Amino acid sequence: MAERPLGVTIIGILWIIGGLIMLLGGLGVAAFGAVIGGPIGGVIGLALGFVLVIVGIIEIILGIGCFKAWGWVWIVGVIITVISLVMGIIDLFTSGMGALIGIIISAIILWYLFQANVKRYFGKS
Repeated sequence: MAERPLGVTIIGILWIIGGLIMLLGGLGVAAFGAVIGGPIGGVIGLALGFVLVIVGIIEIILGIGCFKAWGWVWIVGVIITVISLVMGIIDLFTSGMGALIGIIISAIILWYLFQANVKRYFGKS
């Protein structure tokens, strides 16, 4: 197996940190919605919290996959980055120039994921 590139390590760490934040945020949204939201707000809070918890768990798994060189992590990373890039472009037209930073970051990550050493690390070349 190829040596893990530094950028993959950084992306893995960021996915784990983001996943933990999402997980804790989801639990907080679920609890907050259930406590003060009333019946309808409670259901909405629980549903949104559940989605955030699931996304957080997925991000943590992706982060771990960066350290373990799981091949499917590269595929999911490309898909997530393309979705993020498209959403950033949509946001550029709906929200303004603030979305430009997200577009640039997504483009850099997508470019990086297609570098030969990164693909080799994930067994994609």
